[in-house]
Amino acid sequence: MKKKYIVLFFILLTIHFILPRIMKADPFVFLSSDGTEVASYTEEEILKYKQYYGLDMPLWRQYLNYLLGIFTGNLGYSIYFKEKVTTLIFSRLVWTAGIVIFSLCISSVFGLFLGSFSAWNHQRKLDTILYQGMVIISEIPSFLIANMILMFFIIKWRILPTAGGITPFIKIEFSWSFILDIIKHAVLPSLTLTFLRLPDFYFVSRSAMLQQIQKKYVETAQAKSLGDIYILMRHCLPNAINPIMTRFLLSIQTMFNATLIVENVFKYPGIGKLIRDAVFYRDYLLLQGIFLVITIFILSISLLGENFYQTIEKRKEL
Repeated sequence: MKKKYIVLFFILLTIHFILPRIMKADPFVFLSSDGTEVASYTEEEILKYKQYYGLDMPLWRQYLNYLLGIFTGNLGYSIYFKEKVTTLIFSRLVWTAGIVIFSLCISSVFGLFLGSFSAWNHQRKLDTILYQGMVIISEIPSFLIANMILMFFIIKWRILPTAGGITPFIKIEFSWSFILDIIKHAVLPSLTLTFLRLPDFYFVSRSAMLQQIQKKYVETAQAKSLGDIYILMRHCLPNAINPIMTRFLLSIQTMFNATLIVENVFKYPGIGKLIRDAVFYRDYLLLQGIFLVITIFILSISLLGENFYQTIEKRKEL
């Protein structure tokens, strides 16, 4: 199993190295122009920049340097931001992690609750309303949900900031006012991500709990006059946890796609916005670093998921 992940890791590293270099644009020509590919730098100046960043070397040499940098923790300097790639990525990763963790916790809890409630009231009016509502939400594109929430809080309800991660020119210090300012700016991106993930957790929870509710042990529990919530949480949930955990782990992996859109709509200073900036400015080294971090994160979650399932299966055998 570990060998599979190692092979996949190196395949993805190679793809990440190639992708930025097949973009039909020179980052130094672009940075020295007004976006029309007409450079203000001379050819000698552009060549010096390429030599500085090692982009004048043959591709095989660049690839070896890329691998060496990964295993020594040196991912180079961003061409546009002029900062260490590792410093830049991890400074933005903190912002993304905050809204992702919050939205996953809220959407999973509410999705589990609503899915369980819907399953318990299967084929009743409340179940139909919840199910159809979640179907509608799941079909709305992420950029549309983000813009709908943005417009609502701009036009109708102006109580929360709609852009950025902190208020401009605010004094950065460890104080309740500063922490509250960060939380306020994180609410709308987190709310959007919660809406995007909620239907997934609802559908999986409803399906998994419905399978358990139809089994005989539930009838036995009802015959003992046990409460509905007790039956769901104490008896049904432990047996339905596998697909719910699968959805949770998959949601963590796919969150980067959602944050790419959400963070750019709300101008939130996370990884999603950094990816957009790196692509826009043709920043090869920064793109490589971001892809590397995402790859390690996703493969780690996949490995964690496999170990979790193996542990569950062993317990079932016992």
